[in-house]
Amino acid sequence: MPDRARIKVEKESSRHKHEQRRWKPEQDLNRARENIRDLKKRIIEVEKKIDELIEKKETLEEKNKKFRGIIQGQEGEKASREVIESASRQLQKSQNYSSGQGHKWNKLRDETSKLEAEKKDWETWKEDIEEECHRRAVFEARIRNEEPRSYESSKKSSHHPVR
Repeated sequence: MPDRARIKVEKESSRHKHEQRRWKPEQDLNRARENIRDLKKRIIEVEKKIDELIEKKETLEEKNKKFRGIIQGQEGEKASREVIESASRQLQKSQNYSSGQGHKWNKLRDETSKLEAEKKDWETWKEDIEEECHRRAVFEARIRNEEPRSYESSKKSSHHPVR
């Protein structure tokens, strides 16, 4: 028997279960606000990365133009084959790198779109909670403001079928 593990089972109090089931709009609103704030931060970070990639792409395009100019200029002057091949290799490497950056840019754009959609969902959920809280507050205020009716008057005004 020493090889067997003992499992201790604790019962939750019914009050704790009831509290877990109760709707707590403050907690839901706080969670929604935190998630929206975090998503906005992530979106800003991704957009910064996209801006950096765009700057790198522009720089690469300028370098590629220079390499093309060197290659074309050297070919016209009948430069050494080694210079032309070296410039061609550099141009090819730069174009491959640029292509990889384009792929990375597409991934980041997709990530931004997903984050924006998730943020929109959280904002919608937050608005729904706020509307429900407002409806409940209006309902509770109306109930508090109504004059208490006697048993007889409520019995007469109810729509019970006559037996």
